[in-house]
This record gives sequence, C-alpha cells and structure tokens, in this order.
Amino acid sequence: MSTNWVTRHCKDSDYIIFFNQNTGAFIRYGKNNIDPFYNVDGPELLDISITNFCERGCDFCYRKSNKHGKFMHLDDYKLVIQQAEKLGVLQVALGGGNPNQHPEFTEMLQITRNHNIIPSYTTNGQGMTDEIYAATKELCGALAVSWYEPYIEANTVITKASDFKIKTNIHFLLSKNTLSQAIDLMENREDLLERINAIIYLNYKPIHTSESLCLSDNEQIKYFFELIKKAKKCKIGFDSCMISYLPLMGAELVPETVDFCEAARFSAFISEDLLFYPCSFLNDISKHGINLKTTSLHDAWKYGDEFISIRRQLNSPSAQNYSIAACKTCESYTFCHGGCQILNINRCRA
Repeated sequence: MSTNWVTRHCKDSDYIIFFNQNTGAFIRYGKNNIDPFYNVDGPELLDISITNFCERGCDFCYRKSNKHGKFMHLDDYKLVIQQAEKLGVLQVALGGGNPNQHPEFTEMLQITRNHNIIPSYTTNGQGMTDEIYAATKELCGALAVSWYEPYIEANTVITKASDFKIKTNIHFLLSKNTLSQAIDLMENREDLLERINAIIYLNYKPIHTSESLCLSDNEQIKYFFELIKKAKKCKIGFDSCMISYLPLMGAELVPETVDFCEAARFSAFISEDLLFYPCSFLNDISKHGINLKTTSLHDAWKYGDEFISIRRQLNSPSAQNYSIAACKTCESYTFCHGGCQILNINRCRA
C-alpha cells in the first residue's frame, strides 16, 4: 500500500479507516461488514471557522459573515489542533467567513500539517496571494472556491490554482434561486467543468433567511439530477445535507459512496470563539456550544448533550423518534435517516 495511505483501527468503534492524504480517498470498513455508526473516540473531520470576517456580507450566508467578523486567536487554534491530533482527526476544513483573510492563515496551515492533519479550505476568491497559493500547494489537500455572482474572483482562483497545479473544487449553494444557474452550469459550461476537479453542491440553509428559498421536490430538481447522472467532465459531490434528494439519482447512485448526516458521528464544528457544536448550523441557533477553553475536545465530543441528542436522532429506526412523519413508511429511511435533524431542508418536509 502506498505510503500516502493512513490506516487506523478504531477498536472501540469496531471499524478500520483507510485514508489517502494525497487524493482524499477515504474508506471505512466495519467489523462483520456492518457500517459504523460513529467514532467513539473523536471526530475524523473538524470544520473550523477561523474567522467570521468576510468582505461580501451576502444576504444568503447562514453565518451572517461580514466585515466586522472576528478572527480566531492563533493560540486557540494551536490548542484545538494539538488535541485533535491526539483524538485521531484526519482532516480539517477551514472556513468562515473568508478564511484566507486571517492574518495568520498560512501559519495555521503549517501548524495543521505539523500535527499530521490535512487542511483544506473554501475561499470566496478575495484576498488570495501567491504566498497563499504556494502554501496551499504544499500543505493542503484541496482548495474550494464559492461559485456565485460576480464570478470574476472565482474564475481568477481557478486559473491561478491551475498555474500552481492545485486541485480545485467549486462549492455551489443550491436553492430555489440558484437551481436554474446550476442547470445552466451543467448544460452549457463544459469549458469550466474541464478546468476543475469537482463541483460540490451544498443544500441551502435558512438560518438568517427565508425557508421559502429551500429546494423542493419538483420537476426542476428532478431534471437537475438527470443532468448530474450524465456528467462526465468533472467529479460531482454533495454535502450530506442533500442526502434526502439523492434517491433521485436512482440506479446511478452507488450507495457505498455516500453517507447520511455525519454531525456528531464523524464530524463536528468549532467557531472562531472556540465553541464546539455537532455542526456549523447550530452556531447561530443554539446556546449550547461547548467552550473548548474549559472543556477538552475529547470530553465535549463524548459527553456533550447536543452530540448525544443528534446521535440518538440519527440512530436506528427502532430507537428513532421520527422528526418527519413520512420517515415511518419511507423506503429510503435507512439511506438518509431523516436527512437534516436541525433544519427543515429535506425533500420530505416536517
């Protein structure tokens, strides 16, 4: 096996991890071929907001990031990463806000790699420099750029990243307002698709904005998934919040390549204030973030009330208090486990 592969036996959780640090390929192999439910010891992935600063202040931003956003202190980041390494965290997704605008951004990337964790990040395209591109090439698993109007910064990032031979993905936020643009992208922008590694489609989250913009189960979304089935120019991915819509892929979907919500199971979120949540959506709607300045990452993961609650909600049907009535009779329940447990963004609405 290539030396780029990390193999880890999670004994208390009855599964083995295979992770390629270069390509991002990831496999969980459960004991007796049973899919693992969660990692008892700690998360495999941490989503860390190192700043809530963003130049754009977009009205659809679920973090409400703006020019007044805070920056995480470097010592706080070091504290988190040191503990993360001990728990076996494999990857860190740096976000915000616009993470590359953090004044100590490249140092954070280096610290992450020094602790045997692979960093990646998403940028809106502003504030990128040759120093950041060089550090990204050397230290990161991948770079993602948000795709929304105006597209000048995103196109510049894709071009510059190509010059540096950096694997680049597009993050596309899917809502009722953007679905037609997503369709246009798949139908008419082969030139763009050939220049990137993947498009990752993200489900819209109505935290500071209206639920009326959420996707719905209609002919337009079905047509979109027909286009996805035919996609050949680049890889296509979805965040786990899209899980309830993926059955629209039909036989084209390989079940082994997707998983239902990983919050509190294999991933978690840390805010720029060092508050710990099962996922980033809870940061702006919950008052129960665990302060990692006073509680260890291990204890917060294992004993945090919201973490235990999310696991209980996502567990097997026999233990499930169905948040959506349709889940009781839905043949896709074992696939999506009710979708998002926090927001009303699922194909089957509460």
